[in-house]
Amino acid sequence: MKGLIFSHLLTFVEKEYDKETQQKMLENAGRLSADGTYAEGESYPYEEIFQLAGNLSTITNVSMAKTFEHFGEYLFIQLARAFSQFFSPDETLFGFLQKLEDHIHIEVRKKYPDANLPGFEFEPIDENNLKMIYKSERAMSDFGIGMIKGAAIWFNRKVFVGKKDISKDLDGTRVELHVRLLW
Repeated sequence: MKGLIFSHLLTFVEKEYDKETQQKMLENAGRLSADGTYAEGESYPYEEIFQLAGNLSTITNVSMAKTFEHFGEYLFIQLARAFSQFFSPDETLFGFLQKLEDHIHIEVRKKYPDANLPGFEFEPIDENNLKMIYKSERAMSDFGIGMIKGAAIWFNRKVFVGKKDISKDLDGTRVELHVRLLW
């Protein structure tokens, strides 16, 4: 996982909680490959994000799922601000989501060729409902849900995102997401 994600997690914790919570999260993680200092373009074991998020979850008494979701929402807004050129003025939330595979992830891979991104399949249901299939061995669909909710905020929309684990072993590596526009 790219250091960019880890760096944003540290900033998120400091902004949403405080510096003390950030320090506790890092201290409770034990030995990290970057000792808490992550370079944006470098790759780090994705297990570390689970360790850090798990520590944050314990410290704040917020479930791991909600911790990942909240961080994903935050991260999307930060990335959207930094890469606003990927958004056209007339774009819709569903239009943006459906170009993740064929546009956004291609651009990410240009910048970070070794990035290990999740895969998505899409099935538009109607103008207010979109089915997405999330696929990743990292099983971070809650983070993905947060990113979708962050995108909804960016597009000034409110969504409900339902999820159903459809992986063979129910291990979260393949998850059906149902995104419903509420307004």
